[in-house]
Amino acid sequence: MDTNTLHTTTLEKLYGPVECEIIRQDDKIRIVHLKDKKGVSRTVGVVKFYNTDHHPIKSVHKTIQAGGLLGKTLQQSKIDYKKEIIGAVPVRLPDWIKNDFITDEEHSMALISKIKVPDSSGKPLLYTVIIEVLPPNLSSGHVQDIIRKQDIDHDILPLFELTDLIIENIIL
Repeated sequence: MDTNTLHTTTLEKLYGPVECEIIRQDDKIRIVHLKDKKGVSRTVGVVKFYNTDHHPIKSVHKTIQAGGLLGKTLQQSKIDYKKEIIGAVPVRLPDWIKNDFITDEEHSMALISKIKVPDSSGKPLLYTVIIEVLPPNLSSGHVQDIIRKQDIDHDILPLFELTDLIIENIIL
């Protein structure tokens, strides 16, 4: 397990316990707020699910779909997952995210990651692609490679549109 990049762990160190508030969810897409104990959103997560119907991820996926925090649920399940950060993208925040972040800042960063889990034979399968939209006060501390819109996989771009995020050509 790659706990060094588990976003939930980082948020809990900064703000205490966080919970998942589901904004939208179906079999393939999940949009959530990760909120602190005061109800302030500390991350907006946009997740696209792949390969959910195999052992050992099938039962863990049901827990996540029932409202479990994705990273924390994977960690607690003892599944040997691997999270790979693809890069960071500067974004313009829509009003609804600014309101939940309690900020007037117009721009922030979104981290794009992939999580792979082993199937029953140990072969790594893509489980999710995640966009983690950070509040402006957390975005300046990330040193991931900045990627340009044209370098983002065409399968991932629609996830930005689902949340009204506009990819910017600025570096924060």
